[in-house]
Amino acid sequence: MSAATEEKVEAVQPGRLHQALGIFQSALIADLPDGEADGSVKPEEPASLRGMQAVKREFPDPKEFLSLSLRLMRFTELVSDKKLIKWGMVKHSEGGLEIHDAVVNALAAAPIRKSGVLDKDVFHELVKAEFNRLEAEEKA
Repeated sequence: MSAATEEKVEAVQPGRLHQALGIFQSALIADLPDGEADGSVKPEEPASLRGMQAVKREFPDPKEFLSLSLRLMRFTELVSDKKLIKWGMVKHSEGGLEIHDAVVNALAAAPIRKSGVLDKDVFHELVKAEFNRLEAEEKA
């Protein structure tokens, strides 16, 4: 591996990742692509590209956008993560998908390489720690 693929991107604030995830999801399900009226998005573009463009408009700082986009690209993988499902952090049902805040908060802090590789072991430990923190906060 080259040094560039080993370099890690900065963590993001959990609230910013929650916001980016909402923007991304909204763009995925939108009837008309964002920007279609001004011609910046073509109707044949994939929904995921629309989602990333919507996030980029909201988060124009290149470093923050890189960190957010790499984390968003891992999100689909995480909602099918067997450990997270076993722990009850991700629940699939007929009504949709339920994801515990600990998962999103841990993803915001997890070490991720510029190549997009997420350190799963560290991520799982962060999820546990964040879950415990949120539970203790709720009891207080």
